[in-house]
Amino acid sequence: MELKLELPGALPLTAEEFAAVPVVEGARIELEEGSLVVMAVAQMMWHTLTARRIEAWFQAQGIFAAREVGVVVGPRSVPAPDVTAFHKPVTDLRRSQFPAADVRCVVEVVSPESTKRDRTLKPLLYAEAGIPEFWLVEEHPDLPSDAVIQQYELPRTAAGAAYAVARTITLSELEGGQ
Repeated sequence: MELKLELPGALPLTAEEFAAVPVVEGARIELEEGSLVVMAVAQMMWHTLTARRIEAWFQAQGIFAAREVGVVVGPRSVPAPDVTAFHKPVTDLRRSQFPAADVRCVVEVVSPESTKRDRTLKPLLYAEAGIPEFWLVEEHPDLPSDAVIQQYELPRTAAGAAYAVARTITLSELEGGQ
């Protein structure tokens, strides 16, 4: 696949300039310290269905959630979590990115091509931006249709921003109301 983009400015881009970058079919583009990070969209059906199930769970709890929208975590950084849950419903549906202050939880569903970024880099960015919850979702080792969710919370009294594990639960347990 050849990727050609008309950028709204010179690199490094700001979050505002990044909002004008066109959508590219079959690619996922994020902004990291002003540089574009281009990835293939999730290749595994498990990844897609798991993100969809988590989004549906949030919505069933009355929490507005969406998949793969940008979250502005800094002036030149806009990751796109697999699922983003908001403090209140989003009314401007034409936006492609939202300030971290609007976000209550971000969810990263780990896939082979994103393991290091999902486990290491993104939690740091989200914590520094003050997002209260971060969920890291991985394949269940024994049940191919399930997932293991590590739910992290940002302690209010933390010196520096770092998540602490609140609980570990399977997706099927979460959906079952436990």
